[in-house]
This record gives sequence, structure tokens and C-alpha cells, in this order.
Amino acid sequence: MRVRSRRFSLDRRLAVGLDRSDLGSFVQSQLNAPLLDPLLAPILSIALLGGLVQGLAGFGSGLVAAPLLALFLPLETVVPLITLLSPLISLQVLLHLRRAIRMDRVKGLLWGFVLGTPLGLALLTRAPGPLMLGALGAFLAGYALLSLTGRQPRSRWLREWRLTLGMVSGALGAAFSTSGPPIILHVAAHPEWGMDQQKATLALFFALSNLVTLVALAAGGLITHQVLIWFLWSLPLLVMGTHLGIRLYRHLGPHDYRRLTFGLILITGLLLLWRSTPIGA
Repeated sequence: MRVRSRRFSLDRRLAVGLDRSDLGSFVQSQLNAPLLDPLLAPILSIALLGGLVQGLAGFGSGLVAAPLLALFLPLETVVPLITLLSPLISLQVLLHLRRAIRMDRVKGLLWGFVLGTPLGLALLTRAPGPLMLGALGAFLAGYALLSLTGRQPRSRWLREWRLTLGMVSGALGAAFSTSGPPIILHVAAHPEWGMDQQKATLALFFALSNLVTLVALAAGGLITHQVLIWFLWSLPLLVMGTHLGIRLYRHLGPHDYRRLTFGLILITGLLLLWRSTPIGA
């Protein structure tokens, strides 16, 4: 009995070792598969560019990367891929600006985001999408152009209605994958916070809100094998781009950062206007 027991134990250890070996070979083969994919170079370049923009401005990686990645990958891969990468970029930015983090500035926005997300899901099936995207795009483009000319309107609601702006952000994110504009406008309406605190507030909100979205995507089974493979390949280039963006940010003055912020808001507005047309839909 003791001999049979020892032999059984040895056979089981060999089987486990073989299973682990097979598993390691399988994982290695899956990671190596994109090496032969012609999409590898453009996708890694987009990851580098997205990280650069996020490291420089504190937001905008999705704004830059999403439409470019959608040229090469299906949207059901693009959205969860960006959602996986975004919290890690924001974490890198937050480590750089850890002394400027103020949790009290994002609490109301986050509560609103959570409440607004189911509203966005209802909006997705009932509201006229092109009309809403067009209206939002026109508002953002007009607001950004006014601000870039030095005539930014002093809107009290943009400064104080954090819960409402968070709800709008969550609703837009769930309905159209466009959660950023209300939060960016809110932060831009507080020039007294200074560059570091504005950037840290944006990075903190987007890190936490993307984690909420990530949980929802995982629960819906949208974090697929293909998404994870592209995530592992994109991550090093994304980290490099973010690091470069952070280094460039150190050379910006307050006026430069403000122009960068509203320049990205203007681009967001124009992209939304494009998406609202039959050609861009």
C-alpha cells in the first residue's frame, strides 16, 4: 500500500509538472502570436502616443487612442483595452503628483458617476444619439474656442454642481463612451487650483471611474483573451509614453497647460460633432 501510495504521488507530481509545462508553452505561444501580426507596430505606436498625451495633460489617452485603435481593432476590443490601460496611466501620473492629490474634490463627482451610469444605459436605448452627440460637441467646441481666446465664461454651475456633473459624466460614459468632458470642464473652471492640482484631480477621477467601468465590463464578459494579449503588449509602450509626457509637463507653464487643456477639449468637441454625422457614425 505504501509503495502504491508513493508511486501515485510521483505520478501526480509528474502530471502536474507536465500540465504546468503545457500551460507555460500555451501562454508563451499566445504572447508571441502578435509578433507575426502586421497590426502590432501601429497598435504599439498608438499606445505610446496615448500615454504621452495622458502624461502631459492628465487626461486624453482615450480621446487620442480610441479612434485610432478603432481603425485596426473591433470596438468590442478597443473599449475594454483602453479601460484596462487607463487606470495604470493615471496611477503613474498620480505617483508623480502625489502631494497634489485631494480626495474631497472627486468624491461628489464619483458618486454622481455611479448614479449616472444606469441612466446612461437607459439613454442608450431611448435618446437620439446623433442629436445628443452633436449638441455636446457644439457646446464643447464653442466653450473651448471662447476659452482659447481668453474669454472663458465664469459658469458657477461648472464649479459647484459636482454631483450633477458626475451624473452627466457617468451617463455619457455608459451611453457613448464619452465620460470625460463634464469633468474636464469642471476642473478647468477652477484655475485657482493650479496646474498640479488640476492634473492630479483629473487623473484621480479617471483612475477611479475607470475601475468602476472595468468591473462592469468584466461582469459582462468583455475582458476577453484577445483584450488581455493586446493589454500585455501595449503596457510597456504606454508606460514609456506616460513617462515622457510627465517629463514634458515639467517644462510647461500655467498658460501653456491651460491652452493644452482647452485644445484637447476643442478636439473632443470636433470629434463628437463628426460622430454625430452620418459619415462619422
